[in-house]
Amino acid sequence: MNYALRPYQRAGIDSLYHWFRTNPSGHPIVNACVGAGKSIMLAQLCQEAVNGFEGKARLLMITPSKELCEQNMHKLQALAKNIRFGVISASLGRKDFIHDKDVVIGTIGSLHKRGEKLGYFDLVLIDECHLVNRAETGMYRQLITMLQRHNSNVRVVGWTGTPFRGNGIWLTEGKDRLFTDIAAHIPMTKLLKEGFLSPLVLAAATTQISAEAIKTSAGDYVIAELAKLLDKDELTATIADEIISHGAERKKWLVYCVTVEHATHMSQALSDRGVSCQVISAKTPKKEREQLIARFKSGLIRCICNVAVLTTGFDVPEVDMIALVRNTKSPVLYVQIAGRGMRIAPEKDNCLWLDFTDTTARLGPVNQVYGRNEPTKKKEPTEAALKTCPECGAVCPPSVSNCAMCGYSFPPPAININPSLSGAEILLIGKVILPVDEIYCHSALSKKTNKPYLVIKVRSGMVSYSKNLMLGHEGYAGNKAVKELALLIDIDFELKKSLYENFDLSACIDLTCDVDSAMRNLHSGWFKFKPFTAIEVNFDTPYKDITRFIQEESPC
Repeated sequence: MNYALRPYQRAGIDSLYHWFRTNPSGHPIVNACVGAGKSIMLAQLCQEAVNGFEGKARLLMITPSKELCEQNMHKLQALAKNIRFGVISASLGRKDFIHDKDVVIGTIGSLHKRGEKLGYFDLVLIDECHLVNRAETGMYRQLITMLQRHNSNVRVVGWTGTPFRGNGIWLTEGKDRLFTDIAAHIPMTKLLKEGFLSPLVLAAATTQISAEAIKTSAGDYVIAELAKLLDKDELTATIADEIISHGAERKKWLVYCVTVEHATHMSQALSDRGVSCQVISAKTPKKEREQLIARFKSGLIRCICNVAVLTTGFDVPEVDMIALVRNTKSPVLYVQIAGRGMRIAPEKDNCLWLDFTDTTARLGPVNQVYGRNEPTKKKEPTEAALKTCPECGAVCPPSVSNCAMCGYSFPPPAININPSLSGAEILLIGKVILPVDEIYCHSALSKKTNKPYLVIKVRSGMVSYSKNLMLGHEGYAGNKAVKELALLIDIDFELKKSLYENFDLSACIDLTCDVDSAMRNLHSGWFKFKPFTAIEVNFDTPYKDITRFIQEESPC
């Protein structure tokens, strides 16, 4: 098989080299989306580090699972044929002698147990580095601490397509962080445009369950509460019928459920309707899991209902339908699940995305999911609203099933079906027209000039987009901002005349030349935003720029 580097892979490795040349300390991340070919890039980096650097580097590659260890090992064998490597992985049955090897690859559990005996390394490569703990705890951080005892200057490179934690905060944020920078970025949108990824297409599910009332813990919904909402016989039957209807022309289905019991019930409902379906979860023995996945790949099984697995490291490019039957707030889980359907395969045009939850509506297009900065102040954890017993009036915690005072049995949470969520997009590429729900503004301070500028915010659904106007700035930027604001507002001259007796119409344009005046006039009602019905947003730009404001008759 030909494993020649694609141009973006070469560019990603070169960006990493550039980062090392300009940063004498720190630990970077290579942000490479699903399908970018991280295993090929890792193998190429090993080859070049062992043979091309001064002094010949020694590398350790850490993987989170048997599947990824095996995948990376095979690429290493194919691409880096002239380097010596050893494998440490109990799940692969390998415990090689490694002290004479240039590269050591293994699973985190096995490597962690032998951390003190691994020896000296120049470079540590961590595949799926979003699994690394933020604080100095957990196997990854403990292993790195052990390696630093042999070489205090060892450098660590993280590799992931989701360089943020489950709560969305960048891995490079926080005082206890391991990673310091994003050294290279291979975006999903680029690979979609170049044909290296298969697009997701959204099917409008009739049944969509909102988890708005469900409590959260550690950045995601409480599983037990979510199971009560989703694992109901009538709901399972309804969803199973929809899955079969939408998937009639699809060959390989993945269904993501919330608990093993939920997956079992969903699998049984699909099987009762004639679909060959099995359940895979973390409790499934490794050998049985391997056999089920092999049967799925061969076509003997059409559908797998799974729980908390078949995300990172699961590689079946032929998957052409994903049904999401579990809500999540985690951007990492969301992107990882979506990625299982985005690999290209012969005779596959796209992957159907069937969301029975409010996840897509809440988290947005999967190629537009990014991390966020850490908040300056920690928010206190919120609790769902207390509920009152209708029999005796006692106030009860939200999670109880029975009133402690009189024994009244509270009904289970109602299924919140929200058909409007079907309008959510799963992928956004290029310039897209979006409806306008609200327009407002605020001022911000330029980091470059330390001068204020006007930020116009447009809310469309659950997402807001920005247009920055550099009012009060000198030169082209300032002049352009005045002209652009003039196109976006209507001026209420009658109101202005009533407020100012000696109002001069010819001077009105001057009042838009600084941020304070513009804000004052907008809030007083003299300036009003025109009745825009839509905006055009360029999703290929880093900040998703608003390129046009559109009225029913004429765009600006």
